[in-house]
Amino acid sequence: MKYRTKLYISLVAVSLASIILALVIFSSETEKLVFRMLQSRSISIVATAASQLDPELVEKANHATSTEDPDYIKLQEQLRKVVEVNRRTDIFLSDIYTLFYKPDNPNVILYGVETDFDPVFPGTIYPDSDVDLIIQNRGNYFADNRFITDQYGTWLSGFAPIFNSEGKFMSTLGADINAADIHMRMDELIRFAMIGLVASLLLSLIIAFFLSKKVTKCLDHLCHVVADIEEGNLEAKAHIETEDEFGELSNRINSMTQGLQERDRLKMSFARYVSTHILDKILQSAAPLKLEGERRKVTLLFSDIRQFTQLAENLPPEEVVYLLNGYFEVMIEVVFAHSGTLDKFIGDGIMAEFGAPLDDDLQEEHAVRAAIEMQRALQKLCDKWEKEGKPRIQMGIGIHTGEAVVGNIGSERRTEYTAIGDAVNVASRLEQATKILKRPILISESTYLRTKDKFPYIDLGSMALPGRKEQIKVYTLDLADEKLSPKTET
Repeated sequence: MKYRTKLYISLVAVSLASIILALVIFSSETEKLVFRMLQSRSISIVATAASQLDPELVEKANHATSTEDPDYIKLQEQLRKVVEVNRRTDIFLSDIYTLFYKPDNPNVILYGVETDFDPVFPGTIYPDSDVDLIIQNRGNYFADNRFITDQYGTWLSGFAPIFNSEGKFMSTLGADINAADIHMRMDELIRFAMIGLVASLLLSLIIAFFLSKKVTKCLDHLCHVVADIEEGNLEAKAHIETEDEFGELSNRINSMTQGLQERDRLKMSFARYVSTHILDKILQSAAPLKLEGERRKVTLLFSDIRQFTQLAENLPPEEVVYLLNGYFEVMIEVVFAHSGTLDKFIGDGIMAEFGAPLDDDLQEEHAVRAAIEMQRALQKLCDKWEKEGKPRIQMGIGIHTGEAVVGNIGSERRTEYTAIGDAVNVASRLEQATKILKRPILISESTYLRTKDKFPYIDLGSMALPGRKEQIKVYTLDLADEKLSPKTET
């Protein structure tokens, strides 16, 4: 059975069950409401009437010897006025009467005065089924706790006590409300409810049909889109623009497709932030990245633009961003071309590592060649900018080889691949020292020893780096040497 058929049957079944339940509750609660209303009305009528009657007249009339007795007739006329006053189109007050108890047997109730035009004789035994209820509630205001049906119809009676001036119970005043008309109206109401049930059921059939059609149409569309994505069509899009779960699922599928497209572009995009070495290592690893590092020998390169603060103050922000973007794009390409790893940007500066995350036996040479190429690339970039009317800039580079802890550092929410340790500090201080020695590139002794046969160096002697007490030997490159000409193979 298809999902659409299941959904259709389920919706119709739920609608039918709900309508039937509502009909049952409606009819039951309506009957209770009408019954309580009639109870309240009957008690109100007899209570009001009982308070207005003369107890002595009631006593005399109850014990009259015939219905022609003057006291009987007088009380009967008063009670008939009560009937006339309380007759309404929605509630039919049929009869009002007095009851009293047999003197020698208080469990026997007798008729007193009755408003019916063919009244029973005074002293006739009250025969109705609510006798026990009347006896139990003697002296109280109350009404029948159910409709009473006899040969005369369906009734609901209310009762109120009549007391004399001394507060002694004298008699009970009763009133009968004809409930047949109420029942007839309730039956009519239920018939209308049944008609409404059929109409609602037909409406639910129609609504369920279109709703199930709409739902399955959305599902079919989403299934086709997912199938296209599974076959490799990452251009497939879900087109459900609704404010419900299908619209949300459509957006999620489109987001997933976008994520898959981004995954295919991951190498190209991620390589703009880190080298392909790190990317390959991450993609080849079956385990998630861990917050851990390893101690290893690396060669650190720090670069920084000279007087960048003054430059930024004299140029519009948009032009500063333009210069930086052009500068970083060229410098990072040089670092990557020499097997370096971009660690981070530090304002207008760059931190790069050689020999991490993958081992590199020529890391020192690669770092030095990258520094030379960075200076050359900067000169070409400045020549271009000068033609555009933009200022020339200078750059200082510091290089040092030493042990550092390299790896993923941060938190579970944000991880950064970086290097920390004294070697990092030395490389950074060497870059700062280029301002003091006015040299574009400064190299530590540890890097020099591994590359002294490959590049022409100038020994600058020992010096204390900014922020450090210990002195180290510092070298710079003879950039005027022919070996460092642009034709040199890198």
